[in-house]
Amino acid sequence: MAYLSQRALEAFQIVLECGSVSGAAEIMNVSQPAVSRLIRDLEERTGLRLFTRFGGKIVPTPEAHELAIEVNRSFVGLTAIEKSARDIRLGRRSTVSIAAMPALAHSILADTLADLLPHQPDFRVTLNSMQTHNVIRQVASRQCQLGFTAPTRHAHDIDLIRNVHLPYVCLMPAGYPLAACDVIRFEDFVGHAVIGYHDTTATGVMMERAFSQMNTPPEVVVRSHLATLASQLVQRGLGVSVADPCTGRLHAAAGGVTRPFEARASFGFSIIRPRGTLLGRDLDAFDRQLATYMSATCTEMDTPLALPP
Repeated sequence: MAYLSQRALEAFQIVLECGSVSGAAEIMNVSQPAVSRLIRDLEERTGLRLFTRFGGKIVPTPEAHELAIEVNRSFVGLTAIEKSARDIRLGRRSTVSIAAMPALAHSILADTLADLLPHQPDFRVTLNSMQTHNVIRQVASRQCQLGFTAPTRHAHDIDLIRNVHLPYVCLMPAGYPLAACDVIRFEDFVGHAVIGYHDTTATGVMMERAFSQMNTPPEVVVRSHLATLASQLVQRGLGVSVADPCTGRLHAAAGGVTRPFEARASFGFSIIRPRGTLLGRDLDAFDRQLATYMSATCTEMDTPLALPP
């Protein structure tokens, strides 16, 4: 079959809706003979008889009604594509994919989205929680437009947007004795049960290094890989722990107690994107909201924030 003319399909659809060639010509702003030629061209290309004349009127054939079903589907699809293109151009619609290690996806990024979406209701995002090496792989392969991973020097097929360093805070259950201190140090954990982290996490490595330098290290009663889970365990009275200030904010909102924590290390992560790409207006807005959220959280937690430009 020869290629069909989009203009001829449009004429066919309008003639069906109007029930006359003259009405279609007026809507299309062309002459009646031009509409008739378009219909004849469509009949020749499809090999179908689409209209017959009866009593001075044109009547669609059964074949025309069957063809109309497919034509309508086609025009609905084109209309949707045109609307999507217009919305994207005007910044009204965007679907982006973000990959993040669980410690960030379950706290900082979820809260940032909660702050952003009321102001950008057409923003659509897929937030994927995964291990660090998978974050890098997803971004490098361009399956995700933005990645949040443990601090990395990986340079293959990704660009580093920035490294972020957040101070730790101490997590305690309500009414815990250490809440009397303005600032908590590892030495203050002696004699207290501690909720630690797996040695596959940066926070776990940091805590184990600090405990190894103490004459009498505290007892780690439970280890977790997520700060949000450590917060849950602390709230249940199983011990004290440390976490990033965003998790600390959630901990305090749930009735727990937080205090600034003095440590040589900080909670760090890298924000990455596929090499050579731009974020676009929606991800730019997300990035700005993230910085605003982290700054506000650190102020609330009474801890300084180091955000490189």
